[in-house]
Amino acid sequence: MERGRSKGPQHRTVTALADALALEEDAREQLVELARDGRLRDHWTRRAGLCELPRLVDDFTGRAAELAWVSELVYADSAPGAGVVGLITGSGGMGKTTLAIRVAHVLRPNFPGGVFFLDLYGMSSNPATAADALRLVLRALGVADEQIPPDVAERASVYRSLLRDRRALVVLDNAGSEEQVRPLLPGEGASQVLITARRLLAGLEGVRRLGLEPLSLPEAMQLLTGILGQRAATDEESALNQLAGLCEGMPLALRIIGNRLVSRPGWQAAKLAARLVDEEHRLDQFRAGDLKIATAFWMSYDQLADAARRVFRRLAVVPGRDYDAALAAVVGEVPVEVAWDALDELVDLGLLLDGDAGRYRFHDLVRLFARTRLVEEESPAEREALAARVAAWRAADGHDDSVVARTGL
Repeated sequence: MERGRSKGPQHRTVTALADALALEEDAREQLVELARDGRLRDHWTRRAGLCELPRLVDDFTGRAAELAWVSELVYADSAPGAGVVGLITGSGGMGKTTLAIRVAHVLRPNFPGGVFFLDLYGMSSNPATAADALRLVLRALGVADEQIPPDVAERASVYRSLLRDRRALVVLDNAGSEEQVRPLLPGEGASQVLITARRLLAGLEGVRRLGLEPLSLPEAMQLLTGILGQRAATDEESALNQLAGLCEGMPLALRIIGNRLVSRPGWQAAKLAARLVDEEHRLDQFRAGDLKIATAFWMSYDQLADAARRVFRRLAVVPGRDYDAALAAVVGEVPVEVAWDALDELVDLGLLLDGDAGRYRFHDLVRLFARTRLVEEESPAEREALAARVAAWRAADGHDDSVVARTGL
């Protein structure tokens, strides 16, 4: 109200006015209460049902360090003219959205101006545009449809002005690119934005970054037993440990295995673990209703250029725990410069993990997915030629050539 942007007086203005008027206690409380009613008039203009947080998963466990990191953002100082922005990245199935929703629910009392959630569908074939996202959040902030400007830059300006005088949290889930989220970043003020993305979004300036890694085995066990609830006490601990280990610390995989056991009380954890031991059919076991681990990987695979796809699926059957650009160039039949670009793209989408000294490695479940793509997308003759090419390269490099023959190429 004081600067033409708020429909109700700010609390500090009201208390200063009460002090100046030397109001008695009863009159002072009445003035403060009337002012509060004025502020709430703006609050209740928010459209019901728009940009509401999804429901909380009540068996969430682990990620203590990550929860602390996001919680600390609440108290972080923003730079002049720029609100605090947190970015959570990680491969598909690593629990980015679940973590963001969890902290948004927990931190809601710290944001009296509202908590808003937008799914940007960044990995889909039809991601939300910045214009569409701005239109939705402006409506959630109480702007009437006819008052929303047609231009993206103008919408972004209105958005920043509305956030400036309130303390709000905007969660931008599943972002696909820097272009998609830049207009939704806050300007000056106490409002904050939390982004989740598979891509690293390396072009974003001035954001605080958190990369999600696989859970440790103790954390994985904690999550699995939390999902299982009471039935965890009836399963053999060794079998649950084996299941947690086969999930390689991936929260989505643990969720699927836990859900399968909970929905089938007659199943034994040991028998399900025995099924998962078989690598050839392991990926097929990671499904529960509409939850499928392969779907998460497919969404990233679909985003790849042809050269990166070829490198990805062919690396999956090469012996060894990690790879470099020279080997990627051999299997992809591309110059080493193109191999570097392909590896960078795979890391950016969370399909490879970036190691030390230019080495890259797979999460085990992602490797199995890549192997299925090789079998389904390349002919037996192509796979035989790949085996011969890798064997020759390894022999020249001093490796045991007999290992290649046992990889199923």
